[in-house]
Amino acid sequence: MPTKPFEPLLYRELAKVAAKEIIDIASPLLQELVNYATNAFQRCQMSSTDAEDEDLPVLVSYLHVIEMTDGIEVLISQSCSNPAVPLLRSSFEALLAIRYILEADYQQRSLSWIVGYVHSRIEGYETLDASSPRGRDFLTALSTDETRQYLALPSMPELEDAIPNLQSMLRKPKYQPIEAEYERLRQKRKRPPMWYNLFGGPPNLRELARTVERGAQYDVLYRQWSTITHATDVSHYLTRTANGTPAFKPLRNAEELRTISAFAASFILNATRKALSKFRPGEEASLKSWYLREIGDRYLLLSK
Repeated sequence: MPTKPFEPLLYRELAKVAAKEIIDIASPLLQELVNYATNAFQRCQMSSTDAEDEDLPVLVSYLHVIEMTDGIEVLISQSCSNPAVPLLRSSFEALLAIRYILEADYQQRSLSWIVGYVHSRIEGYETLDASSPRGRDFLTALSTDETRQYLALPSMPELEDAIPNLQSMLRKPKYQPIEAEYERLRQKRKRPPMWYNLFGGPPNLRELARTVERGAQYDVLYRQWSTITHATDVSHYLTRTANGTPAFKPLRNAEELRTISAFAASFILNATRKALSKFRPGEEASLKSWYLREIGDRYLLLSK
């Protein structure tokens, strides 16, 4: 017979019942936000004049926020708050990128994002190329990796084409100033820079958050989310019984469900506003009407 869970630690149906009040608000709200965003994304994509280059970073980052929020909604509907945190953190980072690119120097920042992405892809391919230093290091690690028999690696012909193709893209005239700045920073720092570091940009993610007026969220929340993402959190798992004895909390407890749902809603709503302001600047009234009609009351109820 199938194994039953130890119910004091994991009681799935009871967890959903205990969190029903929040789930009944948060789940339909997040679904509506995601549904609206998919339509907004399509309109933004159709209005883009350069979706393969300059507009790609904002569109991809917006799509990332939509997908992360969709995943969060699935977890929230099952009262899984802690597992939603890495998705929330990822959505936050994508929102920072959207805000930073749209804040100023749109073309330069967009192309910087693409150059950073292309270099990341090249480094990934070099890792799988046995003739490169990265490839030799990877083979050494692979030889002792207990999961090596499950790793599906690309064939050499694919690798031989991929790296030159990406390098030729970086040689295009419009990328050359970005590439020169990327190489300058890499030589100076002896390590690959982040795309937002280029041209005097923020030196790290914390400063990026401050640049786009999200510094307090980073300082208070992002660090807390990181402890869950990196499996170094204790507070989410420990509690005390009525007589003061330390104990483990049950899984799927609803303590953070409201907070996580509220931030997820805030991030996708902000991303939608930013994307529409860039690609569909005439839709402010339509967006406001939809907000008031479909989500306003639930959003305020969840966020209060």
